[in-house]
Amino acid sequence: MRSRENLIPVYYRLAEDIKQQIETGALKDGDLIPTEAQLGEKYAISRMTVRQGIALLADAGLIDTIKGKGSFVTRPRLNQLVIDLKNSGVNKEQLRYKLLGVNLIRNNPNLAGELGFTGDVNVITVKRLMYKGTQPAAIEEKFLRYQKGKPLLETQLEYADFPELVAKHQESVPVRNDMVISVAALSPEQAKLLEADETLPALVIKQVIYSKDDKPLGVSIMVCHKDRFELKATSYPLSGRL
Repeated sequence: MRSRENLIPVYYRLAEDIKQQIETGALKDGDLIPTEAQLGEKYAISRMTVRQGIALLADAGLIDTIKGKGSFVTRPRLNQLVIDLKNSGVNKEQLRYKLLGVNLIRNNPNLAGELGFTGDVNVITVKRLMYKGTQPAAIEEKFLRYQKGKPLLETQLEYADFPELVAKHQESVPVRNDMVISVAALSPEQAKLLEADETLPALVIKQVIYSKDDKPLGVSIMVCHKDRFELKATSYPLSGRL
């Protein structure tokens, strides 16, 4: 029977070994890790396989690779947090959605301008209500550039995450998601939908997804009930996978 160690890819074990050295202090911030040739000789693997292990460490935020110089240990930047909206909010087992409406807004340059869209743009708006159990937890409005010949299924409109929806509907490839988090008072309509008092402060999460040429492809504005929605963030979330 093959042991568990033999079942783990060698490049993954290489990455785990170096991660352990970083976390125990054997390798310190700014230290140069062994070269590809040295690691290849130590683990009896090819340079291509070594690069896979180094790539895991880089993705986890544990090293920086500088071309022509090598890979260096980086001190954890604990003030840099990554928010995983897909796994934030409420317990996924309790989460459900209700599609409130889908509209195509034509010839409204003011709306397009407010969203950062340029040129002659028609806008698709998607509005849905998110529930925590039986209680409404957040209202989300999505604004997408209308693409002729790019229909969206109702299941996509109701259940797809915002980045996924943008990727499916746009011809350009989305490459960046900018987020602004603020606090605002609820409007009468929002208070009614969230079954809350109008004086209640709400968490507002605005996302703008851009193409490679810095063109906004979609905007999402989520208004969250302060007692039924929470954001979760962590530093170096990928390092936990090693």
